[in-house]
Amino acid sequence: MKYNVIITKKNIKNIILKVKSDGTVTLSVPKRTTNDFIESFLKSKNEWILKNLEKIKKNPVKAVDKSYKNGDNIEYLGKNYILKIFTSISNKIEIDKDSLIIFTNKEITEKNIETLLYNWYKEKASEIFKISLNKYSNLIGEKFLDFKIRRMKRRWGSCRYLSKVITLNLELIRKPQECIDYVCLHEVTHLRYPHHQKEFWDFIKVYMPDWKIRKERLDKI
Repeated sequence: MKYNVIITKKNIKNIILKVKSDGTVTLSVPKRTTNDFIESFLKSKNEWILKNLEKIKKNPVKAVDKSYKNGDNIEYLGKNYILKIFTSISNKIEIDKDSLIIFTNKEITEKNIETLLYNWYKEKASEIFKISLNKYSNLIGEKFLDFKIRRMKRRWGSCRYLSKVITLNLELIRKPQECIDYVCLHEVTHLRYPHHQKEFWDFIKVYMPDWKIRKERLDKI
């Protein structure tokens, strides 16, 4: 093989093969999977992996620079915007075509720009997440009492079944609306089914038949 594969054995039931946008190939397998089976599986997927690596090579995705400087890529609702920063008498953020423009009366430093962007993300997330949560809450007839937004390392969302409080990952605001809707429906459904058994997924499928496609897109981007 002309590429390296990061192989991880986890407590999962299904094999998960991914070709990420940076060209990394990862394979997650159940803990008891043998090395012979892994080797055989990768050989059977070799053509698919090479095809996807070639797509990435032809259409490279510029990595997001966390220095927050003019010209950086900034993600919002599944789209990349070019960051532009201007001094101004007040602080505000606007989107104009392919640009995300930050106007600031503060010193233009990495910390200040990051703080302005973080606050803007949180303001937008509060509006957009609430609309989506209310939509699916009303649709399935399950009411949540409150929702929170915070950065989470390992989850897109969580639901406290007893207190009926839903928490969503702030990073979701970078993702497409269809992915946000999937996470919102997922967490609202936990108000009825506080588990991931078959009836939980069957219920989600009724209201979102393409949930697997949305989840796959969410996990890949």
